[in-house]
Amino acid sequence: MSTLLTIDLESLEDNYRFCSDRLRPASVAAVVKADAYGLGVRKIAPVLWHAGCTQFFTATHREGLTLRGVLPDAEIYILEGVTDQSVAACYDHQLTPVLVSPDHTALWSAQARHVGRSLPAIIHIDTGMTRLGFGERELHELLEQGGDLAWLDTRYVMTHYACADEPGAEKTRDQLERFNRLRKLLPPAPTSVGNSAGGLLGNEFSGDMARVGIALFGGSPYQEETPDLKPVVRVQSRILQIREVSKGTTVGYGATFAARKSMRIATVGIGYADGYPWSLGNRGIASVAGYRVPVVGRVSMDMITLDVTGVPNELLKPGCMVDLIGPDISLEEVAERAGTINYEILTRLSQRARRRFLNDPGHRKS
Repeated sequence: MSTLLTIDLESLEDNYRFCSDRLRPASVAAVVKADAYGLGVRKIAPVLWHAGCTQFFTATHREGLTLRGVLPDAEIYILEGVTDQSVAACYDHQLTPVLVSPDHTALWSAQARHVGRSLPAIIHIDTGMTRLGFGERELHELLEQGGDLAWLDTRYVMTHYACADEPGAEKTRDQLERFNRLRKLLPPAPTSVGNSAGGLLGNEFSGDMARVGIALFGGSPYQEETPDLKPVVRVQSRILQIREVSKGTTVGYGATFAARKSMRIATVGIGYADGYPWSLGNRGIASVAGYRVPVVGRVSMDMITLDVTGVPNELLKPGCMVDLIGPDISLEEVAERAGTINYEILTRLSQRARRRFLNDPGHRKS
């Protein structure tokens, strides 16, 4: 395999502690859905536990089952809620569903009646995301079915911001005000309001528990970079071949690039099958021995081509590693050039790439 993902677990811990300090007195729950944003939940979750994190969110109950096998004592919350297919697994493995509708509540309450005791849950109120959660009408429906609510041990009432990645967005404050009004219809319970972006705006926007994802992995939750977060991920790949080409020579599928002069072209073993976006053809940047060089031609399934004309000869040879995300190229820059967001860049990283974990707390010298 040519592509290498290096994941710095000490930086992951540092980011968790930074968020914990910044969001205090709110607790910080780690969002580790999508295999910990593509980095590998079996390695990531124990490091966060070691750093003091005891609360985790996954998207699906199957992700929750994987996490339960890694962290037998953690509090695990399932964002998709509960279904006929997952209710038994959630109960058997102590996975707490985030209830998003009266139907979910009825299903989880029926399980509680069956076992003869209340069961933990989070109630999700939709305040403007219009994705999952109780709207005001559904919330009144839940209250009218008060028998179901009585069987819930409501750990938190939560909502999710739509525009917190834009600091100062009026919609964020509007959502918070709507949430504070609607949650008063329910029995008193702690709140979970902030995500990475919302939580880092300040205590007012965090609630009692913030759900932090991208910030843990070194990605900025805002449109600009967050300098206090440490990079966690480095993506590198090998130079497979270096060629001298003459003026007019075309490169790659579609012949979308033609050499403007005599050039050196390096072919590197990463492509869209590894998660490197196709949209970075003729737009991406790589770093070779500290020299930033452009991607020329289209991104192929397994390869990209770089103009390395300006890199000194002694620094270039097949087998050299090239940075695609690293000290000279931030995750945010890659996302901007690709016309997407840093979340997508991380979660698209392929399992084909080899992963190397640095500074594992279980193997560090005291």
